[in-house]
Amino acid sequence: MTVVLGESTVRPATREDLPAVERHMRAMLVELGGHDPRFHTDVDDLAAAYLDQDDRVLLVSYGADGSVAGTASVRPGGPQPEFVPSWLAERYASTSVGQVCRVWVAPSARRGGVGRALARAAVDWAVERFDIVCLHTNASVPGALAFWRAFPGLVEVFDARPDPWSTVHFEVAPPNEHSGSL
Repeated sequence: MTVVLGESTVRPATREDLPAVERHMRAMLVELGGHDPRFHTDVDDLAAAYLDQDDRVLLVSYGADGSVAGTASVRPGGPQPEFVPSWLAERYASTSVGQVCRVWVAPSARRGGVGRALARAAVDWAVERFDIVCLHTNASVPGALAFWRAFPGLVEVFDARPDPWSTVHFEVAPPNEHSGSL
């Protein structure tokens, strides 16, 4: 699967991509407040977390200069139950759930469509495999909440603020509940 949207090419990461992807992700974690082992174990071992498994994917986009412009991933399951209200944990525990994660765009590639291309590819991949597709964002990150609120086909399901991470949760609406294509 390779997706070209505008000038952005998005494809699944390979083993050869992992060193550059890890550098990108660790730089993003610095910008986002730092590595937290409770939430970032996938970044610590990208190969084990994403490669050679049918129920998850790590997507990458490169800039014209050859550096990683951005990433996105999908993995099974919803948010960690200990960090969400019980009703949300129960909703995601009882069905086929995929979570869009790590939609992280390098500062030099922002506002050029890379994030939209990565998010679109991740959502499209996920809706083919899961009954429910969810994601969450940190509303304190400049532009993050506006990005997801403007993304076609998403429904805001829970605003957890003022939790420590300014979390807002979304789901992809079933196709009959929004106009336009997923």
